[in-house]
Amino acid sequence: PQLSAYRDHLLSETHLQGALSLKECIANPDLAFNRGILEPLASLRRIGKIDGSNCVILVDGLCEAEYHRPDHGDTITSFLVKHIPLFPSWLKIVATIRTQLHEISKQLPFTRISLDNINTNENLQKDILEFINYRVKNSSSIQTNITASGVIEHLSQTKFAQHLLTLSQGSFLFAKLTLDLIERRHLVVKSSGYKVLPVSLAQIYLLHFNLRFPTLRSFEKVTHILSVCLAALYPLTLLEIYYSVNSLLVDTFLPWDEFLQRFKLLSGFLVKRL
Repeated sequence: PQLSAYRDHLLSETHLQGALSLKECIANPDLAFNRGILEPLASLRRIGKIDGSNCVILVDGLCEAEYHRPDHGDTITSFLVKHIPLFPSWLKIVATIRTQLHEISKQLPFTRISLDNINTNENLQKDILEFINYRVKNSSSIQTNITASGVIEHLSQTKFAQHLLTLSQGSFLFAKLTLDLIERRHLVVKSSGYKVLPVSLAQIYLLHFNLRFPTLRSFEKVTHILSVCLAALYPLTLLEIYYSVNSLLVDTFLPWDEFLQRFKLLSGFLVKRL
């Protein structure tokens, strides 16, 4: 890792750990960020413990914080706006944001790249096509399920890849989940019209849930778990989910073992936090 020197420095300096404690970050986030991150990084760079290459901080879903704006203090966007001038030139920010909330990014002095218009973005088209073709080429199950004969040919693969590219509208997630369904034989695309393919992420998730929970009763076993996870503002631990679920059950109590069995039903939908 490029910033292993910073990690070692942080572990050896207890006062820095204190400056970055949750208590200090809440009390004075500006001071904590400067003293705990920016100043140590600049110092390590000066003495040569961090090499000359650029480092990147990725902020995925910058707009998510806008849904939970505090009554006072900064959002992540306004916090970055204040501190960007203090960033060293070798420390870069890459942030993603949904198009409908792009207004909040106007304050940031960043170069903007749009991944929305797949019709004019050749690089995006190329990336998704390469991904689709790679998956098809390396999966005999996909090859079998997208041709009537079960034998993939260059022309049929190209036609399928172009069709899925059009349906994806630039979404790698859509392409991946669709290919996953085909690979697991949940979708069998034998006709050249590809009419069985989903046309939206909503249809994909609906199909996944219908496969996993064929009856209302089977789905009701996990509704409280899903409700808690969707309502949480941050990823919860398994124990936190368990306590929250039981707080919803007024007349009954869900034993731990039963909770674990229900949670396992959502494997693939929820990622367990360690």
